[in-house]
Amino acid sequence: MHSKLWRGVVDGLVCFTLASCGGGGSGRLANSARPDLLTLLQSGRPVLDCRKDCLSQWRGVQPNAMQLDASGHWSDLAVVVMRTGYQDDLSLYYLGRAAEGMKFYSAAASYYRQSMELSGTSISCENLSHLCGGVTLPAAAAGRLAVVQLILAPTKPRRARLPAIPNPATPPNPSEASPAAPAIAAPIDASPTPSPTPAANDSTPPPSAASPPARSPEYIEPPPVRQ
Repeated sequence: MHSKLWRGVVDGLVCFTLASCGGGGSGRLANSARPDLLTLLQSGRPVLDCRKDCLSQWRGVQPNAMQLDASGHWSDLAVVVMRTGYQDDLSLYYLGRAAEGMKFYSAAASYYRQSMELSGTSISCENLSHLCGGVTLPAAAAGRLAVVQLILAPTKPRRARLPAIPNPATPPNPSEASPAAPAIAAPIDASPTPSPTPAANDSTPPPSAASPPARSPEYIEPPPVRQ
């Protein structure tokens, strides 16, 4: 209930200010409904195109826009600025603040960039309206743009670190090797092990067939027979 009442007061104040300022024209969105204005704000497209013809209206509305910015009434701030239609770096900065406050981050980045493009030109708040609302431009717009870009930046998922695989060609470090398992003693066999049979000497040549057989040491040759 309080929010609807506040919006009615703001809308009435804007209409009264635009009607009482007189002189020249007003923004092309002066009679647009609030939902249409907020939908247009979300698009981030250029919506302010009135300058000298809307300067008198802007001078009457700007103090109210500054209060809405300070109090965080973002939708009301957007409606006030868009219905006035005045274009300079301050009014575009206010649209960026309203879009950012309503979480229209892409639109906010667009309006901050538009504000920075006009800063230092002949139609900037410093040179034409002389109403900058205590905002230092373009530094303030650049600072808010950096914040919005951080929000819009996609967060990259962190990759899980895989364990390091040792190089098979590199010998392991003895200090990093795991302790060796204790050696298991072989079971003792109680049965005696037979000694191996010595092999025959293969270097002894075989007896030759032409050589006479060796005489036995016990053989005695008989004496010669007498005739």
